[in-house]
Amino acid sequence: MDRWTYRPELDGLRSVAVYLVLLFHCGLGPLDGGFVGVDLFFVLSGFLVSHVIWAEVDKRGTARPGQLLGWFYARRVRRLLPAAVLVIVTTAALQLLVASTPQRAGMVRDGQAALVYLSNWQFIADSRDYFAADSTDTSPFLHYWSLSIEEQFYVVLPLVLLVLLRLRRSARTVLLVLAAVVVASVALQLWRAAGDPTYAYYATETRIYQLAAGVLLAQVTRLVTIPVVRARVLALVGVVGIVVVGSSLVDVSASVRGLLATLFSVAAIAGLYGDPQGPTSRLLALPAPRYLGQISYGTYLWHWPLILVLRDVFDVRPLVLALVAAPVATGLAALSYQLFERPIRRAEPLEKVRWPVVTVGLAVSAVIAAVVLPPVLHAEVRPAVQRASKDGPAGAGGVPWADDPVPAGLDLVGALGDVPDAGDPCTVDDLDICVLESGSRQRVLLIGDSQTAMFVTAFRSLAREHDFTLLTNVVRGCAWPAGLVPRCGDELETFYRDVLPQLDVDVVVAVSLARYEKRWQVRLNSPDRPPGETLAQLHLRKTSETVEKIHAAGARLIIVKALLGTEGYLRNGPDPLDCLARAKRLGDCALIPPIGKPFTDAIMQTLAIESPDDTATVDLNPVLCPDYPICRPISGRTIVWKDAHHVTGTFLDEQRADIWARLRATGLLD
Repeated sequence: MDRWTYRPELDGLRSVAVYLVLLFHCGLGPLDGGFVGVDLFFVLSGFLVSHVIWAEVDKRGTARPGQLLGWFYARRVRRLLPAAVLVIVTTAALQLLVASTPQRAGMVRDGQAALVYLSNWQFIADSRDYFAADSTDTSPFLHYWSLSIEEQFYVVLPLVLLVLLRLRRSARTVLLVLAAVVVASVALQLWRAAGDPTYAYYATETRIYQLAAGVLLAQVTRLVTIPVVRARVLALVGVVGIVVVGSSLVDVSASVRGLLATLFSVAAIAGLYGDPQGPTSRLLALPAPRYLGQISYGTYLWHWPLILVLRDVFDVRPLVLALVAAPVATGLAALSYQLFERPIRRAEPLEKVRWPVVTVGLAVSAVIAAVVLPPVLHAEVRPAVQRASKDGPAGAGGVPWADDPVPAGLDLVGALGDVPDAGDPCTVDDLDICVLESGSRQRVLLIGDSQTAMFVTAFRSLAREHDFTLLTNVVRGCAWPAGLVPRCGDELETFYRDVLPQLDVDVVVAVSLARYEKRWQVRLNSPDRPPGETLAQLHLRKTSETVEKIHAAGARLIIVKALLGTEGYLRNGPDPLDCLARAKRLGDCALIPPIGKPFTDAIMQTLAIESPDDTATVDLNPVLCPDYPICRPISGRTIVWKDAHHVTGTFLDEQRADIWARLRATGLLD
């Protein structure tokens, strides 16, 4: 059999990958590792694309690399760009029906990044947590991160292969280069996963080991023939292994799960390719899985925005959601494939103008990103489709203002961007870079994560009013206790050891998100963490160590207790701006704080009791919620919460007198 002919069983394997991802995104518990379908996609894509490149090299030779590159890039543009642009534009238009203006405003950059294949870096920059995704805070363009990694890889791959061929390197050298890429990327994956799982999941250099593994396997299969019996075993073990790794039967980190999925993917592809007549190959080559694999790219594009819409509009269980989303996404993919993608891919006139196809394709993406998406997503259109439940919180009806109408003309989009400029973190080389206001009295340092940044405008006003010097050391995503968040450990250790003693700070005010939920038990893991240490023990250890460092630098410490969000102290609560955009009365968007408090508050209080002369805690939730036990969503015309766990800088600035009074009550401010 010609090794370069179409292999239907590999298309069948694509169908396994795409439906693993789809069922995972629907929230099916038994497939809570189904995201490994993307890992399978990566390996399979690397295998098939590199085979295509080698076939073209064998056919044409390497005398005219410009033609080969034009052929390859034009092929990728015609294969991927039309469907991606269609789905992005359709998704943006659909958001006019189902999403509010502030929700849509937050999607613009995501859509633009998807069009230029930089989504993975966009989500890293936003510290977007793939595994915390839910319908209230998730972008409909989230799934383009994987396509971005693929295309970034494929910009470089043909160049590297052609350079090796032009230098007349042996097949052994090519294998060594590819193996080195795989090993280096795996090492980066393991290293970054220990400190920053989000970066490890999204970054190009930490994920290309899967694509490179596919390329390496393609090169191996050109040189080695796998015995039939061994191939059949590999095919069966590989396919079954992928499904098991994608299930709840395996309880490992996302990084380890990806490594296991890569190994099983290599085994499955090698086995299927080595024995096209084996039982596993024949099963996957049947018409149904083969066709589903052929349209799997479209299914992948359509399924996520569809799931978000269904989950947003209807209150359905994961199983029902899967039973609806799977056939609808498949149907949309089939229509797109037959009526749109396939005609463009097979258009013979386009085959003759390769570099113009690349140029036009990139230009169309850029124009849509710059000219089409912003006005569509920023349009002042009230969503026509309401969510399944819009009832206000129980008990809000008894509050006098609960039935007041939501004021017209609230600047919801403005509130979305109401994030004070927290300045740059302090450094040994430039101690003044973190000084935001200079005064003649005390030196006050505001330190912590993005919740700290909320207070910067208010503290700048207070510094001017009370003549103190304000310094800031805000690192988003990094709690103030050094080493609590592993990826921030080195930076904060350096700050407390080398920088803080030189700043001559009188008082440190520390604010951080309460990282107390069960999922933080795994997310805050680090190599130096003692085995069996509970999350509470970790908080106590790291916080105590940091408090000692602050005192050693001669500073007193005021710790702000956990701050309320729209879901109490939990992270992923309802979107407050979306609620205001849809609601008719204020009571629909009121908040009711929970009775219980995070255990982190008790830890902070204990540390304050142990050293009352230089450590204190302060509860600023009465500032956020003066009408306790019911919290207003707005104060006058100023919006309080801008998202599930951040308050607008404008609101806090308006409440700065109350904030100052509570800080002074600790006795640690002169």
